[in-house]
Amino acid sequence: MRFPDDVPVLTDGRVTLRAHRPADLEGMYEQCIDTDTQRWTSVPAPYSHEDAAAFLASRADVWQSGDAWPFAIESPGGSGPSRFSGSVGIRNRGSGLGEIGFGMHPGVRGQGVATAAVKLLLDWSFDFQGMHTVGWEAIEGNVASLRVAWKTGFTFEGQTRARMPQRGRVLNGWRGTLTASDSREPKTRWLDPVALADGRVRLRGLGLDDEQRYLQTNADQESLRWLGNIAFPRDSQAFLRHHARRCVGSATGSSVEWVIADPDDDRYLGTVNLFGFYSLDYQSAEVGYRTHPDARGRGVLQAALRLVLGHAFASADDGGLGLTRVSLGAGDGNVASQQVARSCGFTETGRDRQCYELYDGSIVDLVRFDILASEFATRRC
Repeated sequence: MRFPDDVPVLTDGRVTLRAHRPADLEGMYEQCIDTDTQRWTSVPAPYSHEDAAAFLASRADVWQSGDAWPFAIESPGGSGPSRFSGSVGIRNRGSGLGEIGFGMHPGVRGQGVATAAVKLLLDWSFDFQGMHTVGWEAIEGNVASLRVAWKTGFTFEGQTRARMPQRGRVLNGWRGTLTASDSREPKTRWLDPVALADGRVRLRGLGLDDEQRYLQTNADQESLRWLGNIAFPRDSQAFLRHHARRCVGSATGSSVEWVIADPDDDRYLGTVNLFGFYSLDYQSAEVGYRTHPDARGRGVLQAALRLVLGHAFASADDGGLGLTRVSLGAGDGNVASQQVARSCGFTETGRDRQCYELYDGSIVDLVRFDILASEFATRRC
């Protein structure tokens, strides 16, 4: 294995990119037998030391051909004497176009190593290799990869259908791009479903264990009556797709979803969403909600909505979203939803006439409500 003499060493003082070495072999093997690597990449399964050796040997050939620029990542927490921490590279597509890929050793995940490595490689590729656009793709659901792309300034461009190959099958994916003129900073605010609680309910992110009760809520007759034409997951496959995609709204700064959970046993009781952030400074959003049939009439929704509004109106310095207004829409006749809105201080502002189609095909008015931050400060649920 002989690399060209001009393979650079790139470093920010903590993370270093360099040519792969024979001493990286064991670390590469450890990375590729890891569960997350097997799930989110196309490495062979099962993975052997022979596979690692073949991949390692190919790195020099790729450099010599100019088809790609692969680097080993080295950091203080890396594996073995070489401190191997993962691999990152850009495939040269020609005409100034490239495609980045990266994978981390499990021992350094969550330490910012991937983000630092990607930034180093991007700067080098734009400054010294003439790249003008670098693309990123990941299998749908790979939140860790999405977060690195977000942190390093990629613009999320949506879902790709059945074009991510993995061991004889093709999967849905996500894609984004970064140009040489783009900053290396996030282009949106990432909206995590931060944990909120008041002793009566607890709000958290959606988990796979919520599937049964989540689907029961969406398929309940009362939910179907008023929300049946909204594309909520109503079967297991749709739920799994939603679970994989739930962070896209967070990453693009367009929506955030909370589960309303029982504070004692963490049982799913309902869902609250903030969505439709209307301006570039995220000053206004809309709220939606629904509850499991056995949680209705217990004040659960009012308690959850109070928590969400408190978070929405709190300043960014206090960990909130810094909104000035939250709106809400309810079908004419949906007395329960309208009562929740009024009990939490929302003001009816008007209606959109004959625009809201119900599950049975009838069309009703959509009654509009909103609440301002100044009002919430004095009118609590």
